[in-house]
This record gives sequence, C-alpha cells and structure tokens, in this order.
Amino acid sequence: MSSSVAGAPDLSGLIELSRDPALDLKPVILRVQTDLFLTAPVHDRAILQAFESLAAGLIPTVDEDTLRVVAEKLDGCPDVPEGVRAALATRGFPLAPPRERETEAETDRAIAENPGALIGTRVLERLLARARTDTDLARTLLGRPDIPPADLAPLWLFAESEQRRAITEAVEATAALRPCPPAPRALATSLVEHSHSRDIQAFVTALGNGLGLPPNYLSAAVDPAARYDLLTLALRAADLREGEAVFVFLTLNDNVARSVDRVFALVTLFRETSRATARDLLCAILGVPVMERTGGEHQPLHGPEAKRPAAAAASERGGFRTLLPTRLRRTS
Repeated sequence: MSSSVAGAPDLSGLIELSRDPALDLKPVILRVQTDLFLTAPVHDRAILQAFESLAAGLIPTVDEDTLRVVAEKLDGCPDVPEGVRAALATRGFPLAPPRERETEAETDRAIAENPGALIGTRVLERLLARARTDTDLARTLLGRPDIPPADLAPLWLFAESEQRRAITEAVEATAALRPCPPAPRALATSLVEHSHSRDIQAFVTALGNGLGLPPNYLSAAVDPAARYDLLTLALRAADLREGEAVFVFLTLNDNVARSVDRVFALVTLFRETSRATARDLLCAILGVPVMERTGGEHQPLHGPEAKRPAAAAASERGGFRTLLPTRLRRTS
C-alpha cells in the first residue's frame, strides 16, 4: 500500500466546488487545505502535488486577509511546494527561503546528537515532530538514555522490539486512565468485508474514517515494513476481535499472509497491546488527537471510556484459537 495510493486525500469535490461561480468557498477551501497539509504526518509526492494543484490555483483568486493567514501558517514549513511559494510571492506574501528552515533542521540535529545537551520540553516537542519523518533523527533520539520511554512514543514505529516494549509499557501506565467508548460493531464488519474482497483502498478509508484518522495516516510509517504495525494498532483501537484481526492479516495482503512469522508477529502485537494503549500510541505517532465515531458524532479516542465487560474480553480471547489456521500454530 503506497502512501500515494492509500494516503492521498481526494480533493476532486473541493476543486469542483471552488469552480462554482454561485459559491464563494475559495477562501474557506484554501484555509482548510492548508491546515490539512500542515497536519499531514508525511509530505509525500501525492500530498505535495495535490496541495500545489489546489492552492496555487486558489491563491490568485482569494482576498488578502486569507492570504495573510495562509502565508503565516506556511512560513514555518520547509516542504511548501515551489508553485505555492511563487503564487504567494506574486500576491505580495513571500515565504522565508527553504535554506533558513534547513539551518534550523541542522541545529536540531546537532542538539539531538550532543549527549551533553539538556533538551527542554519545547525543544523535545520540536525534535519529535521533525523526527516523525526523519529516520536518522528518530534513531538518534531513541538512542538518548535521558529521554523517558513515554516521551519517545511518537517514534514507536522507528524503535527496535525491546524499546518498543518499553515505550508501550510506559504508555500503558497512563492509557487506562483515559478509556474510550466502544467502537460500533458495524466498523469491524465493514473492515472484514473489505479485507475479504481485497479492496485495500476501501479498507484503509473505512478504518481511517471509523477512527477519525488523517486521510494519509498510513504514510506516518516512513518504513513500508512498519506500515502493518501501524495498521495493527489501528485495528486494535477500532476494537476488532482477535479472530477478525487474524482474518485481515490472512486476506488483505498476500505478501503478509504468506509469511507465518510476520502474521505471528502482528497477532502478538494485537494481543499484547490493550485498546487504550493502541489508541494512545496512535495519538502520539500521528501527532494529532485521534477521533472515533460513536453514536453518530466524533468523540476523542483518548476521551472517557467505560471499562470493557469481562465477558466480552473473555469471549474475544476464547474465539481466537478456533479461527487461527493450523498452519500458523507453533509448537515448543
């Protein structure tokens, strides 16, 4: 599942609205798309091209107040497409040259690599935000013994197994204090159906919409090998039963299904991660409040949650053995 396929938002409807002479939605559309661009975990080619196509076309047509707001927001982003920079400059709102932002990135890297540097809260937040899309910086931060495991949660995807376990345990210690309402069973049913039909795009979209995730949430896994780990956290947060998760692992992607070791690793991750912990890890990895649709409304996935009934949990645990294929079972 490439990020350009599974992650790029569909902007065709907004583009059509922006061309409707009866509606003056251009300022609103430009602001909304600017916010979506800035909150995207990764600016891959699809995201950059989509934003440039829409924003560069709208900038010449909107009022100066809107441009001022947009320019102030984009001025802190080093990934603004050249077409957008040029369009803003033409309207009298030039952005700082990318090189100035690169200097800041070099400074951040120097701080991270200096074992004697004391990293304060604000600096750490900036470093973690940058490290979400910078593998080298992520590994540098993960190698610092002075950063507590809980603070390294945004970099969980980059961590090795032992460090992942330490981060997960640290997150789990507080995750139970922020329980969330149960996800609708219709979501799990829909995901199983999409997986059975091998409709990857529909599956990814349904899961993202069901949890209120950013449209390109899977692209947060810079390493494609970690994408299914992120997907597994999302399945756990969506409250799938173990048997349903196993079915997804065995049907959605042939490359995963053919690897017994990979399927076992994903099942273990699903089984050993509580729903609340998976939810909080998603929040940290994506850098946004993860939302869940409940009762027809969006509610924070990290909001209050009733304790899951013991009978339901026991039912899920008991249903796993009958659904796990024999070829996946291991003997000691």
